[in-house]
Amino acid sequence: MALENIFNNKIKSLLTMLGIIIGIAAVILIVSVGKSAEQLILSSIQSLGPRSIIIHPGADEHRGPPSPTTIDKIKYKDYLAVKNLNYVEDVSALLTHQAVVTYQNNNQNTQVVGTDENYTKIMNENVLEGRFFDRDDLINQRRVAVIGFKTADELFGDRSAVGNQIQIAGKSFQVVGIMDKQGTRFFQDFDSRVLMPLTTMKSQIKGVDYVDAVILNAKGDINETIDDLRVFMRKRHGIINNGNDLSKDDFLVISQVNAANTFQDISSALSIFLILIAGISLLVGGIGIMSIMLVTVSDRTREIGLRKALGATNSDVHTQFLIEAIVLTVVAGVLGISLGVTLAWIAALILKNFQEQWQFIITFDSILLSFTISAMIGLVFGLYPAFIAARLNPIEALIKET
Repeated sequence: MALENIFNNKIKSLLTMLGIIIGIAAVILIVSVGKSAEQLILSSIQSLGPRSIIIHPGADEHRGPPSPTTIDKIKYKDYLAVKNLNYVEDVSALLTHQAVVTYQNNNQNTQVVGTDENYTKIMNENVLEGRFFDRDDLINQRRVAVIGFKTADELFGDRSAVGNQIQIAGKSFQVVGIMDKQGTRFFQDFDSRVLMPLTTMKSQIKGVDYVDAVILNAKGDINETIDDLRVFMRKRHGIINNGNDLSKDDFLVISQVNAANTFQDISSALSIFLILIAGISLLVGGIGIMSIMLVTVSDRTREIGLRKALGATNSDVHTQFLIEAIVLTVVAGVLGISLGVTLAWIAALILKNFQEQWQFIITFDSILLSFTISAMIGLVFGLYPAFIAARLNPIEALIKET
């Protein structure tokens, strides 16, 4: 009888379930997009290698990109000094600049990166064609460039880029190599970047005496290396910090593991916050089901009175209305899960156009949680209307209806 009543009132049942469907779909979508974004960033961070350490401007309290007021805290001489430490290896530095790169009539506005000969080891990248610049190129501040896979295709098409001259910020550079395809890392398209010697970038393009970041590999224990680097940088910057208060530093030393853990903490907190917001929709949907079930009790007073007059017990009536509420929410949960998975798949297809490494991720935990929530909503918000229906006096119900 409970199932027949739901089936005979299709529009009413669908409207009753709508809040739960939207809430469950929102939870599935949020968890899927959050997990996909987390996987994308973690894979980028982990691509640096387990022994990688980054030094960049800004105290530990910032936990983010350096602000303009601290951009010059990592001096070029700091980078040279770190290269001479015996407990680190494969030290490299990065200095970035946005510029227009031109070949004949083809232009591309892209990120230009000044770095050194150790870049490919640190970043785990390979040269597809030609060569990477070497130590001699840095010493002589040569105008040579290694371009990304996409940049080569957009500027040169089917022609070979190696050996040709390109214009960067109005200056002529010889292309000596093309990087192998890297895809998107750290939300940046590495295949569109242009690399040049750090010394050339520093003196001929930006005219500065600092670097944006120093990246290196630790020879020994990574935590000990981080501690030693902090002490070393404090001495160079004249920072007295006996209490090891990281907020007093004007730099941040962080490992790939630290960065991954920090991001996971932030991602988890953000996901919980968004799920709680989606939970409001579930709460509203549950209240909606309770309200409609209470109206249903009022509309079906005569039916309840007749059934009880013919021998139906309070338990029978209570069970019927509780079954209706639970079935509505469980069906709503299944529909919400289906809608959420579909929306997450569509979102993944759209985002993949902007981030090639974006993955479609649906976790079993999110589906199980959504289904459990929908069943619990039916149970909790169906109890009160069922209790009201079961308490109706059959005589009073019949008299009231007539």
